[in-house]
Amino acid sequence: MPLLTGAMSARRYSVIAEFEDAGLRDKLLDRLAEEAFREPLSAAKGGENYGWVTLENLCDVDFSASKVLFNQYVCFSLRIDNKRLPGKLVKALLDLRVRAWLKESGRERVPGPVKKEMLEQIELELYPRQLPAVSVHDICWDLGAKKVWFFSNSNKANELFRTLFAKTFLAETRPIGPLQLIATSEQAETWVPALDRIGYADYRPSRRGDAR
Repeated sequence: MPLLTGAMSARRYSVIAEFEDAGLRDKLLDRLAEEAFREPLSAAKGGENYGWVTLENLCDVDFSASKVLFNQYVCFSLRIDNKRLPGKLVKALLDLRVRAWLKESGRERVPGPVKKEMLEQIELELYPRQLPAVSVHDICWDLGAKKVWFFSNSNKANELFRTLFAKTFLAETRPIGPLQLIATSEQAETWVPALDRIGYADYRPSRRGDAR
């Protein structure tokens, strides 16, 4: 939990939205609950699964005010589960079944549909026994300043966060890089040309559709 432990590896975004103050905090809690992390309906499936969880526990989706609201800050986390099977193991098991089928049938090759069915059966057997890789990324949203910190430098995680944030709160997020920070300083007229001279480039990813 970087936000609680003091780790400062985060990306900052401006939140572009107009919220009505009346009942805002209750509405935010309701929207978090709507897009909370949920276990997949079937354990026999793989792939990526994600959603919001509370800051203190990746298995907790009870978004009560005492867990999420801290003065002007809204704090929660994004949980991302990724369940995949070991490719070498799947390949080895499939090879054994192909050999057995060829021996029993007396044929030289396994038809494509039969091989596909074998692979699907292996996945159905293995996925329920496979635990997902779990990652959790903390979020701190300053409602007053209209800024949000996402505690991960992973481009993929940031893209997923921005997409889910927009879906949940109907709010756009725009990256805040060095240039945006310097532009608000009293030294902006001196520092901005200096950035141009050293070949400034903002490393922060832009969402698809952002103005460039």
